Amino acid sequence: MRGIRHGYPQIAEDYVKTFAVLKSLPCDLFLGAHGAYFGMLAKIERMKPGAASPFIDPEGYRAYVSERDSTFRKEWERQRQNPGSPAPRN
Repeated sequence: MRGIRHGYPQIAEDYVKTFAVLKSLPCDLFLGAHGAYFGMLAKIERMKPGAASPFIDPEGYRAYVSERDSTFRKEWERQRQNPGSPAPRN
């Protein structure tokens, strides 16, 4: 949420809108910018000739978006409770 202090005061609201759109999209083929987002290696291991593609994963997509939305909302609330505080290190 750094944008709040750097000329993008509506960034959090835009994230809320983005998650609403993502949750509304029909998605069968779940891919992402990084293989870890969608369990690429595990899905490759499950690939078998003639079998359904493990990449067809609407439930995985919905779970991923839901988890990211939840993580965002927790961080947003943390920042509202503690403005200017650094993010916790994991």
